[in-house]
Amino acid sequence: MVKSKELKQSCEYSVVLVEYFSSEHIVKCLESIYKQSQLPKKIVIVINGIDKEYRKIISSRFPQIQLIDPNKNLGYAKAANLGISNTETAVVLTLNPDTQLEVDASKLSCEYLAKNSRVGSLGPQILESTGQVYPSARKEPSFMDGLGHALLGSFFPNNRFTKSYKNLNVDNKTIRNTDWLSGAALFLRREALDEIGGWDEDYFMYCEDIDLGGKLRKNRWVNTYFPEAKITHVQGVSTSRTPIKLLFEHHKSLYIYTKKKYSNNLVMKSLVTIFIALRFPMAVAAHTFRLNSSS
Repeated sequence: MVKSKELKQSCEYSVVLVEYFSSEHIVKCLESIYKQSQLPKKIVIVINGIDKEYRKIISSRFPQIQLIDPNKNLGYAKAANLGISNTETAVVLTLNPDTQLEVDASKLSCEYLAKNSRVGSLGPQILESTGQVYPSARKEPSFMDGLGHALLGSFFPNNRFTKSYKNLNVDNKTIRNTDWLSGAALFLRREALDEIGGWDEDYFMYCEDIDLGGKLRKNRWVNTYFPEAKITHVQGVSTSRTPIKLLFEHHKSLYIYTKKKYSNNLVMKSLVTIFIALRFPMAVAAHTFRLNSSS
């Protein structure tokens, strides 16, 4: 049984946002945070890139927020760790700036964490702007699912490999444990995060959430999908500025993840590395095709 004082302390949380030119979306995100039925103890924004106009808006409308400007784009993991290091609560919500939380999302999530002491990360249900549920609770990708998704996912999104990779056949209305959770919105237990050394800064962007989920599980923590808490995520706001560069970063992160996962299997590591190198021009071609089709 969790004592009332311990429950209160463990229910306290801070919010860390990594900003990258999300313009009006970050303002809407902050507004949703301040409408929470349980407010955070602190909000920290790490600026990887921001329009000067919106920096002024944030400073004037939300003067209590701590803004950290490293004067360069640190990438997600390093910026998130920097923000987290400036908070002290038992729970930290790392949140994309193009999200909006439903009013009880934080309260319900923190209360669940307080009552379930081995949950290291808790992911709310993520809704797309259309209202469709985003598949945020995933299993660790097998080689075949990853290969099939990589080859077919951009052109045939309903193929069986992509469905398996994204865990699309699993009930999205039930609380359940999973291998990893989308980094768009994660309630993280500080104790668990400290044990694994925080977000892995080898990743600039992408795959750091897969890595995080795996490290938590190896340290006997649980990753829990918690659909009672809901957020809306407008995807692609930051990535739309430099899509080809971020496609490159995505494939670079896939290489880093592969190198770590298959560190003791030279053959598998070599095969996957070759495939990633071949897939990058395919991804660029698919992106160009989608642009031409929509124009």
